[in-house]
Amino acid sequence: MRLRGLVAVAALVLTAGCGGAEEDGKGAAHGGDAAKSAAPKGPAMREVKAPVRFSTQQSVALPDSAGAGNVAIAGLQHPLPVAPHKGMVVIARPDGMEIANGYRKADPVLITPKHEPLTAIDDLGAVVGSNPARRPVITEHEGKTLALSSVVTDVPGSGTTKGHHEVELIAAELDADGGAAAKAWSARVPLGEMEYSLDVDEEDTEVVGVTGGIATVYAQGRLFGVDLGSHRKVWTAPGTYAEGAVLAGGRLVALRDHEGGDRRPVGLDPADGRQKWVMDDLAADDLTPAGPGTVFVGGYLTGDDEGEEEAALIDAATSKKIRTFDETTQSGECAYDGRSTTVCSVGDSVTAYDSGTGKVRWALPDKSENRVAPKVTLVRAGLVYGTTENGPVVLDSTTGADKENDPGIAPYFSDGYIGIALAESDNTVTAYRVER
Repeated sequence: MRLRGLVAVAALVLTAGCGGAEEDGKGAAHGGDAAKSAAPKGPAMREVKAPVRFSTQQSVALPDSAGAGNVAIAGLQHPLPVAPHKGMVVIARPDGMEIANGYRKADPVLITPKHEPLTAIDDLGAVVGSNPARRPVITEHEGKTLALSSVVTDVPGSGTTKGHHEVELIAAELDADGGAAAKAWSARVPLGEMEYSLDVDEEDTEVVGVTGGIATVYAQGRLFGVDLGSHRKVWTAPGTYAEGAVLAGGRLVALRDHEGGDRRPVGLDPADGRQKWVMDDLAADDLTPAGPGTVFVGGYLTGDDEGEEEAALIDAATSKKIRTFDETTQSGECAYDGRSTTVCSVGDSVTAYDSGTGKVRWALPDKSENRVAPKVTLVRAGLVYGTTENGPVVLDSTTGADKENDPGIAPYFSDGYIGIALAESDNTVTAYRVER
């Protein structure tokens, strides 16, 4: 089994004398008002927990930043850095955060970091794959809904102090009922000098997720914990890591650099960054979330079977192997359906696994039933969305049976209020209201 992952080798240290994150207080977003309306008032919004049909007549084109550097003439080439929440759409940018309304037309809210970002939206041009922004995280904290994204910025030197990079965690408060968004706060973590490698760029950063009131932030090969209450860095994980860490089973699972250029899967405590386990028998190059308590890891065995390919579904809390897969099985791009099934697609095939046991539930194509595999766009709420030569389709994630053959669109994201897809006419990233 070969799992898709990102391999990175980097080393950096915290700037001397900088023990924690620097905080920007509550108030106005840089260059903006303290609060802006993301939507005019209108009829009450309609939610469908697991929508199977979207209206192509009720749509809102999202800001260009939603697709910048990720959409080509042929369509979507890289994952979009967006996250919907009750009809609002949070867009992570390499130079900040933009919050639009996907339910009704409204002016977006733009939040920018304190210092100059290493990359700006205007720098991306027409080059596909040039956008380093990753999908933002939506979380609840102390009764507030926060959108989190991170940006690497350049802090200028002053006097005898050298300039340096820092990662800024931006938090915006969302008021979906009132259609408003505003900057809540930001936390800035200084970064030291970076040892460059083939697959880590200096602008690389993402918010991995939130657990126990602490956000895990990845930047330039390092992992940090930022407390959402104090807005300060509370830990730095030892070592350097690949992008794509996963929070599951009460652990932060990541691929840590190992001597000789290999990587080892490790499980860290997301509360303090301390190591809880390491898989020394696997030189890993892939890590994929499988469920709330499981992950897929893949690579090459060390020890007696050195060089032999292996992939495994493991318990994220303990690293125990639940099921191993032979090299002929591939998981490709995997996504959890929010219930009990993990759906993986590679090439022209799709396979669904039990998220807890790794047992195969169904697979397509199925020649005996004259069925083809869809190109999967989204797995959510017990459903699989995708396209075939016949158009968009929705499948039941547990059985693989067709659920809806005319859904209107094949969304890449949905929150039960809208679905986000590319407009057929010009590939503009567009939000479509749910119908049923």
